[in-house]
Amino acid sequence: MTNESKEFNEVNTESKDANETPSGFHPVYMVELLFQERPEVDRLRLQEAMIRHTGQVRLDVKQGDAEQDHEMLVFYHLNHKVSFQEGDIPAQTCMLPINEIADRARFGGALQQAWHWPEAGQAVEGARYSIRIHDMFTAAMPRKQRLELFQKTVLAIMESLACDALYWYGSDKLVEPEAYAQAQEREEHLYAAMNVRMYQAGGTEEQRELVMDTVGLSALGVPDVQCHFVGLDPDTVAQTLLGAAYYIFDQGDVLQDGQTLGSSGGRRWRCEHQAALIAPGRYVVDLHPGDEHAAADLEPARQT
Repeated sequence: MTNESKEFNEVNTESKDANETPSGFHPVYMVELLFQERPEVDRLRLQEAMIRHTGQVRLDVKQGDAEQDHEMLVFYHLNHKVSFQEGDIPAQTCMLPINEIADRARFGGALQQAWHWPEAGQAVEGARYSIRIHDMFTAAMPRKQRLELFQKTVLAIMESLACDALYWYGSDKLVEPEAYAQAQEREEHLYAAMNVRMYQAGGTEEQRELVMDTVGLSALGVPDVQCHFVGLDPDTVAQTLLGAAYYIFDQGDVLQDGQTLGSSGGRRWRCEHQAALIAPGRYVVDLHPGDEHAAADLEPARQT
């Protein structure tokens, strides 16, 4: 991610009025699989793959008709229980019917920030069908367990249905399927679940004023990270954000306002909980780059 090779996106924080900044938490976590050709769903093969990846599974077919492609499948993950006042129930994953893609506007933001996958636009343009999957009754699970189960579920479905792209709603990120599978093998838990974004907020050609942030952590219940700066290498800032994000995902929202984090080169970044500068509206941990590289204040984003 370098300013020489990429076009910057202008900051746009316009949105509807809101009384307070929302958490950004996603009680229902969703991913969309994109296909160039209409996929053929083999329920038995899918269930077998799900068992290998997630443990014992019961499959239920909902709202079906004579054509298998129009059935909604619900997987009950019997080895993953969620506790409620009324008792424990299995975590569930819902696989919605195959959908013909008519409107690609929902991928616009992800395409603008697809630094990691230059061919994302071609994949979206060529996709004609999609299948959405989302979890159910998992919002009360610890975030690490919830994400791990969901990621294993995605891998199981990919094993049965070869897709051409993955769109993660929580991180507004388009992901190449093979890159996702390889990232999971490397235990890069946030590769798809989080994206690092970059926006130009003003300044001159020689001294750009930039905002960089992560998006995706808030969907899982902990703050994202942002930095508003001038005169720093965006790649350095990106690595700092990544390090801070993985720390927050692992440890939770433990950073205190005024606490400093270190990074390569000996730089110290002062932390402060703030409203996000870039939509979606949510709380983030702002990393102050020091007075020399601090940019002028911006109005925070509100919930759209």
